[in-house]
Amino acid sequence: MEREMININANLIKEPVSTSFFKDGKESQVVNFTLAKGYGKGKEYINCAVYGDKIDVAKTFAKGDFVHVYGYFNHRMKDGKTYKNFIVQSLNKIEKKEN
Repeated sequence: MEREMININANLIKEPVSTSFFKDGKESQVVNFTLAKGYGKGKEYINCAVYGDKIDVAKTFAKGDFVHVYGYFNHRMKDGKTYKNFIVQSLNKIEKKEN
């Protein structure tokens, strides 16, 4: 199944959270954060997950940072509910230009 790759520019609404989990007997690190993107009068909240060598970049982010992420949405079912998460393949902070 081919995934649709998407670019998103949005603001971090709180500090990234670093955790680890075990899968197939191996420990993996993940950094989770949420982005808020405004559309007219509404907002869309995007839950993001970063794995592998990109976690060091995500750990440097702070609440309010304007960031660019590239990746795809992952959907999973649990207890009859569908959860949507954005899997980040690349990311960087967008610096504001000084006048």
